[in-house]
Amino acid sequence: MIRERGAGGAAIMPKITILPDTVSGEIESGTNLLKGAEILGIELLHSCGGLAACTTCRIIVKEGHENLSPIKLAEEEVLAETGILHSHRLACQARVFGDVIFERPVWPPGPHSGLTGD
Repeated sequence: MIRERGAGGAAIMPKITILPDTVSGEIESGTNLLKGAEILGIELLHSCGGLAACTTCRIIVKEGHENLSPIKLAEEEVLAETGILHSHRLACQARVFGDVIFERPVWPPGPHSGLTGD
């Protein structure tokens, strides 16, 4: 992986901010948002194991769309199937190359939460 370098030659470390937790931190450029959240101590559900086969890790990008990797076909298809293509990204697929603020889903607790992995 090629690391971007700043003016002083240091690797650029994008900052991600996770809402509603208001947790922020720097992660290595090219890291996906799922891994970035994990690094910062925030667990995002990912029923399919990060393979872009479900939408449990869906997030809403509030700022920094331009700092994410382009959407690929697998992610596009699963988001389109659920009707959220134009409003969400999958944290397991979106790689960070600059500062990003995103909102994660907050799932209700309990066995009857409605969480099905879809």
